[in-house]
Amino acid sequence: MKRYVYVLLIVVLIVCSAMTIFFFQLYANVKATASMIYEPLPPVEAQETTTLSPQAQEQDPPPALKPVPEAHSTIEKKPLTLLLFGVDKREGDVGRSDTLILLTINPEKKQTLMMSIPRDTRTQIVGRKQPDKINHAYHAGGIAASVRTVEQFLDIPIDYYVKVEMEGFSNIIDSLGGVTVDNTFAFDYEGYQFPKGSSHMDGEKALAYVRMRYDDPEGDFGRNKRQQQVIRDLMDKAKGISTVSKLDDLLAAVGSSFKTNLTFENMKELMLDYKSSLEQIETTRVNGEGGKINGIYYYLVSNQERLRIKKQVEEFKKPVTSDVVVASEKP
Repeated sequence: MKRYVYVLLIVVLIVCSAMTIFFFQLYANVKATASMIYEPLPPVEAQETTTLSPQAQEQDPPPALKPVPEAHSTIEKKPLTLLLFGVDKREGDVGRSDTLILLTINPEKKQTLMMSIPRDTRTQIVGRKQPDKINHAYHAGGIAASVRTVEQFLDIPIDYYVKVEMEGFSNIIDSLGGVTVDNTFAFDYEGYQFPKGSSHMDGEKALAYVRMRYDDPEGDFGRNKRQQQVIRDLMDKAKGISTVSKLDDLLAAVGSSFKTNLTFENMKELMLDYKSSLEQIETTRVNGEGGKINGIYYYLVSNQERLRIKKQVEEFKKPVTSDVVVASEKP
């Protein structure tokens, strides 16, 4: 009997040791993959700006950029802003940011504010003397120019960014089991049929679904809504990522098509402390009007609208509770 117990203990120790080695190796692999996709933003440098055409912008250009914090070893559980942008590469070209979505996350309210920035929005591009479409910022200066241009456009500091190439976007969708969306109207695009109503899609089909633009009655706004549908479903599925193993699968799927200034520790903390913020997602839009300048179509946004968005984001980030000042009683 004693010998049986002794053998059983040895077997248990061997199994526990093997599991420990396995999970340690898994953890090391995830950490290594996270290090490969990590790319911090360079320090903010003084940028030369030019007053925009009165046809495109009203009053003065936006304020100068303010320094913003880079990724820290830990994330304090406080409201933060995250810029998600998808890059559509072209042969012989670095590409342009085809999708720009600003997420404002408030963990105390358990809410997230989602806003798509129209790709044709005319603004001052960081690193260029002349204003241009905001999606050209990536072509002008890569990740840093994209993030700093959005910051400058809205005068809102961005804490973290996530850049994904559109081809890698389909891999993310597949790794999370596809997406389900409620399509508002039937259309065909890139060989796929998209009937009206609820539809489950794999990565390639979902990529075609969010790319269609010209046949949408709402134009770019309609496409933005479809992009938000897909992002919403992915964010809902992301709530199920609670283990290092699932995170490893996701990071392995995105590979080199994914870049972020979130560290591995940041990712773990977001999984634990910010997951509840995905329970309620509120959407807002950038209001403006289309127009041509020198024969080129732009989406024109006024300074008043930019200020409205800035105030909306700041209000959304405010804590639920605030200090209450009690007036002293009169004698």
